[in-house]
Amino acid sequence: MYEQFKHLIMAELSKDFDVDQLRKISECLDLAAKNFDVVKKETQIVPYGQEIPKAVEIYIASKKIEGLSEKSLYLYLIVLKDFFRFVAKPPEKVSANDIRIYLYQYQKERGISNRTLDTRRTVLCSFFNWMAAEEYISKNPAIHITPIKYERKHKKSMTQMDLEKVRMACKTKREKAIVELLYSTGCRVSELCNLNITDVNFETKEVALFGKGSKHRTSYINARAEVALKEYLESRSDESPALIVHDTKPNIRMKKSGIERVIRMIMARTTGVGTHVTPHVFRHTTATIALDRGMSIVDVSRLLGHKNLGTTMEYITANAQSVKDGHNNFVI
Repeated sequence: MYEQFKHLIMAELSKDFDVDQLRKISECLDLAAKNFDVVKKETQIVPYGQEIPKAVEIYIASKKIEGLSEKSLYLYLIVLKDFFRFVAKPPEKVSANDIRIYLYQYQKERGISNRTLDTRRTVLCSFFNWMAAEEYISKNPAIHITPIKYERKHKKSMTQMDLEKVRMACKTKREKAIVELLYSTGCRVSELCNLNITDVNFETKEVALFGKGSKHRTSYINARAEVALKEYLESRSDESPALIVHDTKPNIRMKKSGIERVIRMIMARTTGVGTHVTPHVFRHTTATIALDRGMSIVDVSRLLGHKNLGTTMEYITANAQSVKDGHNNFVI
C-alpha cells in the first residue's frame, strides 16, 4: 500500500522536479515510511471519469524516475490516453478482449504496419504489467496479449569503401571530426550533441557519453578520430564547452538538426555510396565492421549501449560472403 501512496505523490511532483530530485525525494520517503503504516482509505484505486485514469499519470511518473527518455514518455502517454478514451473503462475493468479490439480497430482505421501496431501493444502491456505488479489490479488483462509478428528488416550500413568515400568528401575540420566521432564511438546523434570537450580523454582514448534514457556509458576514439578531433579543437577560437559547435558566433552547441544537416552536405558531395547515409547509419556501420573484424557480439552490444543482444542484431548487416567465410572457418 505504501508503494501506491508513494507513486501518487511522485506523479504530482514529477511535473515540477527533475529526475535526480525525484530520486532524492523517493529515497527520503522510503526512509521516513519505516516508522509509519500507510492504510488505504477507499476500496477503489482510481475513480474513472471522462479523462484518463490517475493511474496513467502515476505510471508515467514512475517511468520518468526510471530514466525513460522524454520522447518515450510522450509516446506512452499518447498511446494510453487514446486507449482509455476508446474503451471508456477504468483500468480494473479492462479485459484482454478490450485490448485486442482496440489494436484491431486502430490498425484498421489508420492503416499502420504490424511493427507500428506492436509498439502500441508493448506500451499497453507494459502499463498493465506495472498495474498488476504494483497491486492496483488483481488480474492482468494483457498477460495473454502476444507480440504481433512483423518482418524485422536489417538497416543497411555502409561498406568500408563507402566509409572511405564519405571521409574523402569532408571539406572542413569540423566535418571530419563529426564523421570520425560518429564512426569511432558508435554514438547516437543525441549523444554527440551532448558531448563537452572535457568528456573526451585523449590519454585513455575514452569518451563519456550521455544520452538515451538519461544513461551514461563509455566509448572510445581510434587514431583517426583523435587526429581529426584535435585538429578541429585547435582551429577553434571560441570558449564554448561544447565539443561540436556552430561555426558562426556565438558558436553555440550544435543540435541534432545541425549534425544531420552537416551529414547531408557531405553526402551531397559524395558519389557511389550504396546506401542512404544519415548520422545513425554510422552507428550501424560501426557495429557491422567491428563484428566482421572479429569483435564479439557481446562487446559490440556494450559499445553501442544496448540492453540486449537482440537489439544489437538489428544493427548488423551480414553479407553472404561473410557467412560463407565464417562457415569455412568454424564449421569443419
